[in-house]
Amino acid sequence: MKKIRYLGLDLAWAPRNSSGGAVMEPMDDGSVRLVSTAHLRTHEDVLGWIARNRGRHGAIMSVNAPIIVENSSGRRGCDELINQHFARHQIDDHQVNIVAAGHPRTMGRAMMRMGFDPDPQAEGDRVIETFTQPAQVLLFNLERPIRLKHGPIGARKDAVARYRELLSLHLPEAVPALTSSPALRGLLERDLGGLNGTRLGELEDKIEAVMCAYVSAFLDLRGPEDCAFLGDLYEGYILLPTSAQPGAE
Repeated sequence: MKKIRYLGLDLAWAPRNSSGGAVMEPMDDGSVRLVSTAHLRTHEDVLGWIARNRGRHGAIMSVNAPIIVENSSGRRGCDELINQHFARHQIDDHQVNIVAAGHPRTMGRAMMRMGFDPDPQAEGDRVIETFTQPAQVLLFNLERPIRLKHGPIGARKDAVARYRELLSLHLPEAVPALTSSPALRGLLERDLGGLNGTRLGELEDKIEAVMCAYVSAFLDLRGPEDCAFLGDLYEGYILLPTSAQPGAE
């Protein structure tokens, strides 16, 4: 079986901030497994990680940040659609434009120069934008998403613990199923007690990247017809999984 790679990237909006990466691969039984996660510090770290992990048989990469941004002010049409569909779930409302999202826009263009096609229905290597907060709502059937990286360190640890519980509860029973692996167990079982803010932030980045990698697997194994596509390829879009189980939308 030729194994495409599923990459997830929780991409920082500012070059001074770190990002998180996750790599998944499909299994012969239709499930997926987490191969590795990474803490990525710089622009060069991110692009080097992508180059090393795209695989011989291609890759689908989902990015938790805006990668197609053409408006100079305000926000994109796809962000308006997210607000319309998910406002009652209290999803973060971002002002996505060239000024506010200049760094992820630049990184998105770099990924496209590497040969990643932004069209989810293309063949070969693809890079797509997703948004982990509404993805949580849809996959975990939540009223409100778990917000990482917000508040005092105690509240952040509580959020990480809850997010990990939801990953453990829902994704092994989803389609595709996320099967156990050393990388996944290491992420889910890491002791939070002694983590300082920096180390906790690295873990938060990796958890969000795992969600992104799962969206990549979902797109490939369930197909574009089981995904929600908000926006367009010219002004920006957000792709979301619709539900953990086929036919349950």
